[in-house]
Order: sequence, then C-alpha cells, then structure tokens
Amino acid sequence: MKITNQDIVNHLNAIPLLGGVELPVQITYALKKNHRKLVTEYKDYEEQLEELKEKYPQTKEPIMFNNQLKDLLAIENEIELHKVPEELFVTGDFKITAQQLEILEFMIESK
Repeated sequence: MKITNQDIVNHLNAIPLLGGVELPVQITYALKKNHRKLVTEYKDYEEQLEELKEKYPQTKEPIMFNNQLKDLLAIENEIELHKVPEELFVTGDFKITAQQLEILEFMIESK
C-alpha cells in the first residue's frame, strides 16, 4: 500500500487516542504491527526533517523550508500494512466511536 509521509505522521499522532479502548485481539494485533511499521518509516522522515531544519533555520528562507517540507510530506512509501476484515467491526461485540473507527480505517480491508 502506498502511503505518504503526511499520512504516516497523522496515523502515528492518532493511534495513541485509542489507548484504553478494548478491541478484539485481531484488531489490537494488527494495530501493533502497523504501528511498528509506521514508526520505522517515520524514522527516515524524521531524519530528513532534521536535515531540512539545519539547512533552513527558521529565521532564514522560510519559503524554501516550507516548500521542501511540503515535498517531504508528499513522498509516498510502500508499506505492507496488516489489514483486518471489515466484518470484525460489523459483527464485533465492542463499542467504538466514529472518531476511533476513523483512526482504524487505514487498516480495514473492505470487500
């Protein structure tokens, strides 16, 4: 699956919002596997971001920094995410909010 650096950042920021939510073991397992894969890809993004910050200090050339940052966030990565079947959410006896479902959406395999 192709996923941009921006999506990786967004997913990694959103996943902690699921803390304390009791989910079926299949979903929890997939979430942990996917989190690990996203963190691995994020490290490459973070390294490049630090180089940009050094190259373009905030007081100098903010336009160049912002352009480079947009390009960095738009880069696509090929990640094999662990998907869970949509049926788990239909037939499951657990409750999640619409916001929590949206956080998990990237790993739901629909037919």
